[in-house]
Amino acid sequence: MGLNIKQPAVNGSRYEEEEEAPALRRMRRLKMCLLVIGVGVGYASSGGMMIAWPNVFAVHMSETNSTIYDTEIHFDSVQMDMISSMVFVGSMPGHLLAGWLVGTIGRRKSMIAAGIPTILGTLLVALSCNAYMLIFGRFLEGVAFGMTLISARTYIVEIAGLNSRGAASVIVNVMTQIGSLTVIGLGIVFSWYYVAFVSCGTMLVYCCLIIPSLPESPAYLVVNSRETEALAVLLQLRGPYADIHEELRHIREMNGLSGSKKEGFRGLLRPAYLKKLLVLFVLFFIANFSGVQVLKSNTVRMLESSSLKFDRSVSAIIVTVALFVGNFIMMLLLDKIGRRYCLISSFCLIAVAYYCLGSYNYIMDYGRLSQELEVENLPPVTSNATVAYDSDSSVGAEISDWSWVPLACLLLAALGQSTGAGPIPYIFGSEYFPANVRSQGMSICSTMSGLQSFAVLQLFSPLQENLTSGGLYWVYAVAATIGVPYTIFFIQETSGKRVG
Repeated sequence: MGLNIKQPAVNGSRYEEEEEAPALRRMRRLKMCLLVIGVGVGYASSGGMMIAWPNVFAVHMSETNSTIYDTEIHFDSVQMDMISSMVFVGSMPGHLLAGWLVGTIGRRKSMIAAGIPTILGTLLVALSCNAYMLIFGRFLEGVAFGMTLISARTYIVEIAGLNSRGAASVIVNVMTQIGSLTVIGLGIVFSWYYVAFVSCGTMLVYCCLIIPSLPESPAYLVVNSRETEALAVLLQLRGPYADIHEELRHIREMNGLSGSKKEGFRGLLRPAYLKKLLVLFVLFFIANFSGVQVLKSNTVRMLESSSLKFDRSVSAIIVTVALFVGNFIMMLLLDKIGRRYCLISSFCLIAVAYYCLGSYNYIMDYGRLSQELEVENLPPVTSNATVAYDSDSSVGAEISDWSWVPLACLLLAALGQSTGAGPIPYIFGSEYFPANVRSQGMSICSTMSGLQSFAVLQLFSPLQENLTSGGLYWVYAVAATIGVPYTIFFIQETSGKRVG
C-alpha cells in the first residue's frame, strides 16, 4: 500500500498497544478527543443553540415583544409551538439531503454544506420583523440541524476506535448542552435576535476553520476505493502500533456483506436492514413521546405551567446543566455497561420524573378548582360590606410549600433523558448499519424522528389544554414506561462490536 507500518500481534479484535509509549498514547487520545470536540462545535450551534433558543424567545416575549427594529412582533399559542417544532420539520429534508450528500461528496464536505442553511436561517431569525419570517428561518435552521446530525454522527462513528466509540458519540451531546447553556446564558443579558447572531458566528467558525482541518472518514475512503488514503488516515488516528490493515479488512468485509460498494437507499430494502429500521422507528417513537425534545425546547413553558416561583431563565439553565451532567455520566458508562443498560435506566428515571410532575400538577389544579368553587358559593357581598377572603385553601397552602417540586422533577427527567433516551437512539442509528448504507439508514431513522418530534412539540399546547398539564406529563411517563420492556426484548447491544 506504500506505507511502512509496523505490524504487532493482534488479540482478536482488540489492538495491542503495549509497544506504544504512554506519553504517545495519551497524546494520540488527546488529539482524537480534540477532533471529536471540533466536530461537536457544529452540534453546539445547530443542535444546542437552535433547539434551546425558544426558551430565550419565550422569556423575552413575556417581557417585551420588540424586534431588532424596535417594532412589535406577536405570536399566538400555535405559532409559539411552531417556534420549537419547525426545526424538526426542517430537519426531515435535511436528513434526507445529508443521507445522499454524505455518501456522494463525503463526510467532511457534507458538514461544511450544513453551514449554508444554518447561516441563512439564523440571519433570517435575527432580522425577523413578523412571525412568518421567523418561523421560516426556524425551518432553515432545522434543515441545517438535520444535515449536521447525519454527517457528524456518521463521521464520529467511523473515526473513533472500537473501545471509545460510545464515549466519542456522547461528546457531541455534551457539546450540544454547552451550546444550550451558552444560548440561555446569553439570553439573560441580550435580546433574542442578538443571541441568533451568535449561532451564526459559531457556524461560520465551524465551516471555515474547523472542518477543513479534519481528515476524511477512513470508512468512506475504503468504500470509494481509496484505500491508500484510508490507511494514512488510520495511521494518523490509531498510531503506528495498531494493526490498521486488520481494521481495513474488517471495513471491507462488513461493507462487502451488503453487496456493491455504493448501494445508496436501495441497499436498505434488504430484509435485515428493514427489520433494523422498524426496530429503530419504534424506539425513536417511544423516546420522542417520553418528552425528550419537549424538555429541551419548552423548559421555560413547562416551568410556567407548573407555577414555578423561581426565576425562569435561571431554572432553565439549571435544567440544561442537568442535561450536561447526564451526558457526562453516560460518556463514562456507555462503553463499560453498554447502550441497553443506559437506555433502560434512562426510561426508568424519565417515568418516575413525569409521574411525579403529573401528580403535582393534578393536585395543584384540583386546589385551584376548589378555590374557585369556594368563591362561587360565597354569599353575595353588599356594597357597604367589607369582606377579606383567604386566598389559600388547605390544598393550595400545602401546594405552595412544595413549589420546588416542578424543578426537581424536570431535573430528574433531564438527567434521565441525557443518560440514554436522548442520544442513544441516534447512536444505534449510526451503529446498526455498515458504512455504505450508514448515512442512508441514519437519514431515514432521523427523518421519522423529526416527524415525531414535530408532532410532539406541536401537540404540546393542545394536549395541555385538553388533558391538563398533569395529563400531558402522564402521557410522557407512560411512553417511558413502555420503553423499558421494549429495550429489553427488541434492542440489540452494539457496544464493543465492529460496525464497519
